[in-house]
Amino acid sequence: MRILTLAALVAAVASPSVAQSLLPGETLSTIEVRPISAPNPVLGADDRQHLAYELMVVNPSRFFVTLDRIEATDSAGAVLGTLEGDALAAVSILWSGEKATLPPGGSVAVLLDVTFPADATLPDRVMSRVSATRQSVGPDGKPAPWPANAPFPASFVFTGAETPVGAPAVVVAPPLRGDGWAAINGCCDTITSHRGALIPVDGRLRVPERFAIDWVKLDENGQIFTGDGSRLEDFAYFGAEILSATDGTVVNTYDEADEQVPNQPATGITPENIGGNMVVVDIGGGAFAFYAHLRRGSQKVKLGDKVSTGQVLGLLGNTGNSTAPHLHFHVMDSPSPLDANGLPYVFTRFTSRGFLTSDDALERGVAAEIDPRLAGTHENQLPLDNEVVGFD
Repeated sequence: MRILTLAALVAAVASPSVAQSLLPGETLSTIEVRPISAPNPVLGADDRQHLAYELMVVNPSRFFVTLDRIEATDSAGAVLGTLEGDALAAVSILWSGEKATLPPGGSVAVLLDVTFPADATLPDRVMSRVSATRQSVGPDGKPAPWPANAPFPASFVFTGAETPVGAPAVVVAPPLRGDGWAAINGCCDTITSHRGALIPVDGRLRVPERFAIDWVKLDENGQIFTGDGSRLEDFAYFGAEILSATDGTVVNTYDEADEQVPNQPATGITPENIGGNMVVVDIGGGAFAFYAHLRRGSQKVKLGDKVSTGQVLGLLGNTGNSTAPHLHFHVMDSPSPLDANGLPYVFTRFTSRGFLTSDDALERGVAAEIDPRLAGTHENQLPLDNEVVGFD
């Protein structure tokens, strides 16, 4: 075996043509960061374009790692949005650890909502500049100071998680009629039961409900139910007609779930019936419209039927994983409601009354207060979380 002399080794290391363990600009990052799926832009009712997407961060090391800052950038390095401190912690879903600190073997999903003016030209791809800090594991298993003689520093910064920006939102008609419909668990900058629903199917993480909305209807007094809310009849909008938001073909249905008791935990939930009685319509272009929690026996369509915009699909119910009558509506990239990623959509037209100051009032059966922010007529936009709108 030939052994390099010291002089030869030094010369080899000095030569720019010889590979190094890390090339200039590369960082020993400790964590892996990757987008779950490419973001698709959507114009919200705030007249801003939203790129709502998620980063999966995994710590395959024996160290603690704290995420200090995440900056969304374009390919040239220009900062498009920044998350740090409490704002970063507020949109982080940790399965172990605290705030934005990952223990050894830990993982966290970070929910981003990068916004642009309505007339801005969006980048063709986005990246993430991640600033983080390493800590050792102390004898008690808790974070300990990083050794001064460690071969790499405690703090580090790198840019990665590159992803193309996908196709813009599809335009659909409203799936309901009338005034006072509240967009519960909507998009985009808060962890809700929809926005934070990360579902692994066949070993692949999916985000099917990224742009989903649960629609409930306020009555003339600003309530969604009268009485104690224990009966379906207490909800005046129970049984409202559900309309097809597009033309298309019915490719998935279910109609075997009974109504749940309102304001009580849902029972008998399985992966098969979690959406209750439902209809999925192939609307073309790799997109599928999903209508969930319909009233049992109310469906007007069957598999293979061609449907047209405005056609009645069924009636609003309280089936599946539901504690109050509502229509769950979203658009996705697969006919399977769980094995899918959510796609953005905009409604052709709606009139906004503003936003609920809190959705707790609805659950307590008291009149909701509405902040008139963004009130008025909107076209080709997505209602945002807790917005109260009317459909012609």
